[in-house]
Amino acid sequence: MTDREACEMSPSAGPGSGLRRRRRQEERHEQSVATRNAIVAAAAQRFAEVGYHGATLSEILSRSGVTKGAMYFHFPHKEAMAEAVIAATDAIWTELLVELEARGWDPLRTVVVMTERIVDAVRHDPVVRGGVRLLNDAAVTVQHGAAHYGFAEEAVVIRLREAAEAGVLRPAVDVAVLARQVATLMAGHHLICDRSGTLDELPARVADMWDVLLPLIAADDWLAEYRVST
Repeated sequence: MTDREACEMSPSAGPGSGLRRRRRQEERHEQSVATRNAIVAAAAQRFAEVGYHGATLSEILSRSGVTKGAMYFHFPHKEAMAEAVIAATDAIWTELLVELEARGWDPLRTVVVMTERIVDAVRHDPVVRGGVRLLNDAAVTVQHGAAHYGFAEEAVVIRLREAAEAGVLRPAVDVAVLARQVATLMAGHHLICDRSGTLDELPARVADMWDVLLPLIAADDWLAEYRVST
């Protein structure tokens, strides 16, 4: 009798055996994803609190609630954890853009709401808080910061170009310069609030930013409609 024949005759090789194997594989995969997410969340929280150098692996391990073996299986060193937190933050930004595009708003309103949602994430999402802290940490490679802020600026440029084409920006507005200023102001306001312990003031700061910018950049009809709707 061949091995295959023996396997086919075995009770464990019945019609449901393949389904049971797939279920076990799915359960193991789900558990692995949950474990990795727990480590990323714990690392992000600690990075947000004390920065890259201030966070220790033992603190992250304790906060994550996983075993040491599981932690090192997913992340052999702290740098890998930082990479994962930054990647998770970038994924959240991408999901945010997709969600906002699905709303069908005009592009200028999309930019305004985008900044409001970023503020909300920075204040309330621990992964985002950790990721942004790492992006501004001197211990983390500058390529990460360059990629992140470049992505943010380009996202604003694209939508402001669409706004210009739709006639909701004043003709004299330089889209590239405006996008750079929006990205810089957002980063600056966050840095000031984060480093001064006044993160709760960030929404008001960003609202003030738009109160100054919109009358200078938006077409009169758009601005009048926006003021009525907010």
